[in-house]
Amino acid sequence: MIQILKHFGWTWVGLLVSDDDYGLHVARSFQSDLAQSGQGCLAYLEVLPWDGDLSENRRIVHVIKESTARVLMVFAHEFHMINLMEEVVRQKVTGLQWLASEAWTAAAVLQTPDFMPYLNGTLGIAIRRAEACTGDENIQQVDAEFLDVSNLRPEYNIYKAVYALAYALDDMLQCEPGRGPFSGGSCADIHKLEPWQFVHYLQHVNFTTTFGDQVSFDENGDVLPIYDIVNWQWLPNGRTEVQNVGEVKRSPSRGEELQIHEDKIFWNFESNKPPQSVCSESCPPGTRMSRKKGQPVCCFDCLPCSEGEISNTTDSMECTSCPEDFWSSPQRDHCVPKKTEFLSYHEPLGICLTAASLLGTVISAVVLGIFIHHRSTPVVRANNSELSFLLLVSLKLCFLCSLLFIGRPRLWTCQLRHAAFGISFVLCVSCILVKTMVVLAVFRASKPGGGATLKWFGAVQQRGTVLGFRHAMTMAFAVQEINKNPDLLPNLTLGYRLYDNCGALVVGFSGALALASGQEEAFALQGGCAGSPPVLGISDLAQSGQGCLAYLEVLPWENDLSENRRIVHVIKESTARVLMVFAHESHMINLMEEVVRQKVTGLQWLASEAWTGTTFLQTPDFMPYLNGTLGIAIRRGSAEACTGDENIQQVDAEFLDVSNLRPEYNIYKAVYALAHALDDMLQCEPGRGPFSGQLRGYSQTGALAVSFDENGDVLPIYDIVNCSGLPNGRTEVQNVGEVKRSPSRGEELQIHEDKIFWNFESNKLPHSVCSESCPPGTRMSRKKGQPVCCFDCLLCSEGKISNTTDSMECTSCPEDFWSSPQRDHCVPKKTEFLSYHEPLGICLTAASLLGTVISAVVLGIFIHHRSTPVVRANNSELSFLLLVSLKLCFLCSLLFIGRPRLWTCQLRHAAFGISFVLCVSCILVKTMVVLAVFRASKPGGGDILKWFGAVQQRGTVLGLTSIQAAICFAWLLSSSPKPHKNIQYHKDKIVFECVVGSTVGFAVLLSYIGLLAILSFLLAFLARNLPDNFNEAKLITFSMLIFCAVWVAFVPAYINSPGTAPDVPKKSHEPGREEGETGRRVRIPETRTRSPADLPSATGNPPLAQELEQQ
Repeated sequence: MIQILKHFGWTWVGLLVSDDDYGLHVARSFQSDLAQSGQGCLAYLEVLPWDGDLSENRRIVHVIKESTARVLMVFAHEFHMINLMEEVVRQKVTGLQWLASEAWTAAAVLQTPDFMPYLNGTLGIAIRRAEACTGDENIQQVDAEFLDVSNLRPEYNIYKAVYALAYALDDMLQCEPGRGPFSGGSCADIHKLEPWQFVHYLQHVNFTTTFGDQVSFDENGDVLPIYDIVNWQWLPNGRTEVQNVGEVKRSPSRGEELQIHEDKIFWNFESNKPPQSVCSESCPPGTRMSRKKGQPVCCFDCLPCSEGEISNTTDSMECTSCPEDFWSSPQRDHCVPKKTEFLSYHEPLGICLTAASLLGTVISAVVLGIFIHHRSTPVVRANNSELSFLLLVSLKLCFLCSLLFIGRPRLWTCQLRHAAFGISFVLCVSCILVKTMVVLAVFRASKPGGGATLKWFGAVQQRGTVLGFRHAMTMAFAVQEINKNPDLLPNLTLGYRLYDNCGALVVGFSGALALASGQEEAFALQGGCAGSPPVLGISDLAQSGQGCLAYLEVLPWENDLSENRRIVHVIKESTARVLMVFAHESHMINLMEEVVRQKVTGLQWLASEAWTGTTFLQTPDFMPYLNGTLGIAIRRGSAEACTGDENIQQVDAEFLDVSNLRPEYNIYKAVYALAHALDDMLQCEPGRGPFSGQLRGYSQTGALAVSFDENGDVLPIYDIVNCSGLPNGRTEVQNVGEVKRSPSRGEELQIHEDKIFWNFESNKLPHSVCSESCPPGTRMSRKKGQPVCCFDCLLCSEGKISNTTDSMECTSCPEDFWSSPQRDHCVPKKTEFLSYHEPLGICLTAASLLGTVISAVVLGIFIHHRSTPVVRANNSELSFLLLVSLKLCFLCSLLFIGRPRLWTCQLRHAAFGISFVLCVSCILVKTMVVLAVFRASKPGGGDILKWFGAVQQRGTVLGLTSIQAAICFAWLLSSSPKPHKNIQYHKDKIVFECVVGSTVGFAVLLSYIGLLAILSFLLAFLARNLPDNFNEAKLITFSMLIFCAVWVAFVPAYINSPGTAPDVPKKSHEPGREEGETGRRVRIPETRTRSPADLPSATGNPPLAQELEQQ
């Protein structure tokens, strides 16, 4: 079957087997062989029921119907197939290619008009058929299965088997003595033929039948198989033809061979071609196989190789990297040399740059020529002709150096291009710098004392803005308000002087520091602030442990469409729903245009103070996306600078808007801070001041809740605003809270969530986390290579818990506790021991009490009939003692049940050991007496009875029992058993048990019992030849066998029983041993009449032995 699957490329097949040895063996061996061959996988494996269960057959056909496997193999019997096909017909399952085993390949009962529309085209394995008849017999005209000689497949096997036996006999008869295959060169004797000798010849049979088939056996004795491959074909006349389309056979030399004539096969499909049955199509070159998790190896995805990697084979598992100078082809199926790219003279850009360089060189040369030609003129001479000539030469060299950057790079061009250009360009700039310095020096020198005034009249100083004017008026308003306040700076009028900062922060900071330091001429601030301050500020987020950044992007200054497109794509692909933006209005406008273009919704925007209140973003295009934005804004002031009746308020312009005076309010507070500092300074008493006359010492406190920290920074106070679009199309920026820092309480945040508008369908706070919180019972497991906010929640191991949310570790429960099923708290471990209330304890208690009652009843019967000859002849004293000890043994078993206590642990083994040794000692002595009596009955054996009188019997029993008592006493004194809570057997419960204390003492106790039992068994064995009518020794032997069997079962059961289970074999084996003893005692001897004179006399006469023999 595997050869057929391999031939047609079927790697995804279903398998149905019968529920018997045939089917189950096929299932196991086929799965093993298919896995070893690596030629396919089983889509499903189902077992056909024996009883024709309709529901089970319906389920199996449903599995076949739902599966993507188009090839179905069936190893079953005819009646299985009949039941299955009835359900197939009922559900109309078509489009399957059936593969039949030899059990139903030729079944005519399946070749019916009902089944053939579905089974047409079936391929099957059939036993080789032979043409054993001539074909001329009239009996062939009878259409009956048993008379059909056109399908002699089993008969052909019988035919070959008979020939194999004949060839084996022929080889055996041709054996020459002295050259035979057996020991000494002997041959098999036909008259005394042994089966193994005949098998030897049969294994070496190798012949060819008259039909051309070779018959031989392999090293395992199996016949080399040969099968026909048949195809069911439904003829137009309604008959079914089973046609041979190939064969499969194995030979010793060439192994297994498959031959199929595909042109003879009928395929029951519309295309009349072999069906395709694979779980996944083969991966072509340029891809690699990726196994689907949890599915067979035949099911995989084909992933394209990454750039720079290729696969040039079908079904490649891995892609290989191309060499360093090669790259993968577009199809990823071979490596191609990398294209060598450089700026050449032949491409358009190189041509343009060369033309520009040459043009600049020509222009510089022309101008240089003109200057040289007119070098004597006043214009050239006044223009510092020497430096001008050098400048033009350096320019020409710079243009020529550009040519070194074009063309294939070589060592000398690489070394020369930057050095030559650097020197030439520095020469050029140096000329310009020197010319400028000369011009400045000349003009400064031309005007005595005027050089200092010239610096205030550059182009920069001429700039001015409406915003600057508004800020200046704010300062003037604050100064005027302070001058009108009688409580602040009384008898002192403030004034002000306006300095133009030219709209540049550098100039403003420079002037402020110069005025504060008193070094106006010496101090100069050069340079500017560059970088991304918000990027540095993110460190506060990491230190707080309150969140992580999903991404961090820098918005470009210029309107770079590709960069903005990339940034918005990052925003769109991220799972973060909250977006903070620290940028200017221009950045936000460019960004929002791309957001609108890509329609990125579902974001909660957080705005910095730089663009919180800007109206340029509050447009109908942007507000559907920015609606609900939360922002941080500078505290807005409510200074009444105007009456409100001016017409100018009706003009909707940003510069005339007095409803959003946030920067102005900061200026207002700054002026008041200075005023309060001056007021405090003026109230200072000489000799009690903080230090000598510095203004900043008084600027630490002030009115209007304005103060500074130890670094001189003002304690911040910001409004939290929320942008919401109104139905009339306007945008409302509403205060929803504030954040401020005070020296006493630190930083405080107040938010009125009921005032916030959320731009989401639920109108609720959005949810933006990388991973959901881990509930109690789990722990956080960081995802490698991702921020700390991204983690998996792993269930705590058994015995460990976590009772908090987002726990990093699970804590182990105390020794006497165990984790709950939810792993969120510890619960006390269940204490387990063999109790009287559980079914096992009840059964063992009942068995113990039953044994006690039986022993007591037998003892009562013996006592009641103690004067009868039967009891007296049975050694009544030892019998009574034996029954009492048995009863004690049964009662001792109760000590093994119930909660272990110190006295029960110490008493259970000692009491039972002594009681049982007393029992075995009685049996041993009784056996010895029986043997002595029968030995004394023989001539010369009378003296032996004097050693087995009543005193010697009691002494022997007492001595043997005393030894066991001494063992128990020594054991209890040295290391007595005690209760122990064992937590090692089971993790989730405590086993309350008795530990034996000293293993040696326990082993000696058991060994002594075993020694006495073996002695009893040996003595009973010696008495096996006693007369048949005397069954005492036989019953002793039987009881000892029961004893040994129970002990043999007890030892491994005790060693391999964990927890409270060791008490069960200990408790269970005791009644077994004791019942054996009781059974021996309860025997019914034959009734006979005996006089007192027959009993053994004190002198040792053996009339009892003679009587026993007669009995």
